[in-house]
Amino acid sequence: MGGDYQAAEALTVNGVRQDLRIFRDQGRERREMTEGGLSTILILRPDRDAAFVLQPESHMAAPLSPQDPEAAHDLTRLSQLDAEALGRETLGGEAVVRYRVVGTYEQGGGFEGQVWSTTDGIYMRVEGTANDGDGPVNIRLDLTDLKRGRQGDGLFELPKGYTMMNFGPIDAPVPEGLRGDAPKP
Repeated sequence: MGGDYQAAEALTVNGVRQDLRIFRDQGRERREMTEGGLSTILILRPDRDAAFVLQPESHMAAPLSPQDPEAAHDLTRLSQLDAEALGRETLGGEAVVRYRVVGTYEQGGGFEGQVWSTTDGIYMRVEGTANDGDGPVNIRLDLTDLKRGRQGDGLFELPKGYTMMNFGPIDAPVPEGLRGDAPKP
């Protein structure tokens, strides 16, 4: 996916819709969402092989593996699949080409559906079914309010005043019944 921009994103996964504000700049991504009155910000930094989640109300942050499915659906992988151009359209004031996309990823899983892409690779709409081995996942993504241009570097950094949580190994003995080597009754 190309281009630096910010936009409103409506992402529906298996019928559950989430509205986000997304910022992309040189491969970095920031996703802001509010649910149940609480804000969550996800920052993806592929340039550092890092990701983290921010909770603005508590000024807390937590690291997250960029490969964790909770990080975000990696739609950039769609560009690895076979695509057939179906025609030109306009979405959100942007000229797009609609593609039929079908294929299996080298890493496993696949996608079948349609992608509406600008000439510089911004996906204005994605509709289809992904399969990552855990069964089919129906996806629809729509971008609106697209504003092209570089985004501030500070959007992709941990803000000052936030405490980074560490969920590393716990230095406590594991109860015998929970250990893999525990004797079976």
